[in-house]
Amino acid sequence: MGKHLKDSGLSIVQVLNRTAQPARELAAALDADWSDRWSDVRPDADWLLLAVRDDAIGEVAAALAPYVPQALATHTSGATPGTVLAPHFQRFGVFYPLQSFSRERAPDWSAIPLCVDAATPADLLFLQEMADKLGIRAWPVNDEQRAALHVAAVFANNFVNHCYTIAEQLLAEKGLPFELLHPLMRETLAKALAYSPAQMQTGPARRGDQATVERHLALLTQHADWHALYAALSESIRNAGLLGGK
Repeated sequence: MGKHLKDSGLSIVQVLNRTAQPARELAAALDADWSDRWSDVRPDADWLLLAVRDDAIGEVAAALAPYVPQALATHTSGATPGTVLAPHFQRFGVFYPLQSFSRERAPDWSAIPLCVDAATPADLLFLQEMADKLGIRAWPVNDEQRAALHVAAVFANNFVNHCYTIAEQLLAEKGLPFELLHPLMRETLAKALAYSPAQMQTGPARRGDQATVERHLALLTQHADWHALYAALSESIRNAGLLGGK
C-alpha cells in the first residue's frame, strides 16, 4: 500500500516499525524517514496508517497517541472495528483494502475495493478522496458490515485456497499434476462471478448422489481432517439445496 500511495503522488513522510530493518527497507523504497521508536513519530503527522497485526492495533495506537493526538488514525484491518482506536484518538477510522496480499505478486489496485469508515463525516470524506487519488473505488462500510464482509472473504478466499491445497496434495499422491484442475477452477470462478454461486452449485452432494459421496469418503479415510471436511461441506451443500427447494 505504501508503494502505491507513493506511485500515486502522495507523500509518505515517515515509516515506523518496532524493528529497525523493515522500517529502514520500506522507508528507502518510499523516500521517507524511518524510526524504530514510537516516540520519534513526526509531531506534525496528519494521517496515521496503522498496517499492523490485528492484535497490535490498540497497542500501537496507545504508543503513538501521546505524540500526535490531533492526527487521523486509521487501521487497515477487516476484522477489527474502527472503535478500537477510539480510546486513543478523537479522529479515527478504517482504510481497508479488500484483497489478499503476497510478496510474490503485485496487486491490480484499480480492481481492489477499498472499505472506508471514520468517526466524522469530514474524515470519511478525506479517506474517500485519498481512495480517489489512488484510483480505487471507496466503499463506505461500517464496523458491523465489515465484520460480515471479512467472514465472507475468509470463505471466498482462505477456505477456497485451502481446498485447492487439499486437491493438489490428493493429486500428487497419485502422481497427477494440479494443472489438470485449472480449467475446472477457471470455469467455476467464471460462473460464480457471472451468476449466483448458489444457482451454479454442482456435484454429488447437490445431486443427492449419496453413493458417490460415500465412495469419496472411503478414499479419504487415511486423511481424517479431509474426511471430516468433505463430510461437513457435503452436508452443508445438501442442506442448502433443501432450503432452496431443489
